[in-house]
Amino acid sequence: MKLPEGKSRLDLVKSGLFGGLPKRGRFIVSIDRLLEDPDNERKTFSNMDDMIESVRRHGIIEPITVTPDGDNYRILTGHRRFRAAKAVGLPEIEVLVRESEDHTTRRFKSLISNIQRENIGAVELAETLRALLDSGAVATQRELAREVGKSEQWMSGMLRILELPARVQEELRNPIEGFGYEMAQRIAQVGDSQLQEELVIAAKAGESTRSIRHRIDSHRAEHGSSQPKRQRTAMVIQLTHRHGTCIATVKARREPQARAAMLTALRELEQQVREDDSLR
Repeated sequence: MKLPEGKSRLDLVKSGLFGGLPKRGRFIVSIDRLLEDPDNERKTFSNMDDMIESVRRHGIIEPITVTPDGDNYRILTGHRRFRAAKAVGLPEIEVLVRESEDHTTRRFKSLISNIQRENIGAVELAETLRALLDSGAVATQRELAREVGKSEQWMSGMLRILELPARVQEELRNPIEGFGYEMAQRIAQVGDSQLQEELVIAAKAGESTRSIRHRIDSHRAEHGSSQPKRQRTAMVIQLTHRHGTCIATVKARREPQARAAMLTALRELEQQVREDDSLR
């Protein structure tokens, strides 16, 4: 292979254009060598304008973390920075290469990083937690909570977000400034779907978390004693959109009266489908 003028073999190795891929260290590589992780918790990328402009002016300040994947590198952290770099046409990018890890370990590390920074929307985080449980990576909610350094109560609250109406889940899919996972859990515990939607819309409009918390407490004080008890059969009703595909899900434990609960859930799901403008 003839070396480009002014380039050494080491320069090409660092750029990921020649020889084996470096396994560890900090390097400048061709952006074409980077692959997004399909299992990344973040599935939606909105509000990118500020980041794109920052990268246009200053470049990538903090290297993207990657791991070797065949002849390329798979991104571990920095998907938004990677997309911003592509948007402004950067040919190369600085990366921090880490040794390959097994799939489950990689997912847990990425998940913990996002939880610590509250870097993805509450719904996407809840979906990832549910997927880990369903995949058998962990056996119980207790074990999953322990793996991510959270309490069982926190874990239960996050998974309950998936019981919110589909239109409310879509509002929570992207992070809301100043609105953490705790507030999403509080709203999921409200037994009034109309109020749930109002609270999320208010949060996106800039209403303070203190005000929203006060509205939730007032609702509980007024309606707590008169609210019907939750059915013993635990249900999850979901209508989600991902990569051009619509997925409808109804789940219930096999318990007494589960059939009636499932039929009720199907009717509710039918109503959600009817109200979903994106399906027209």
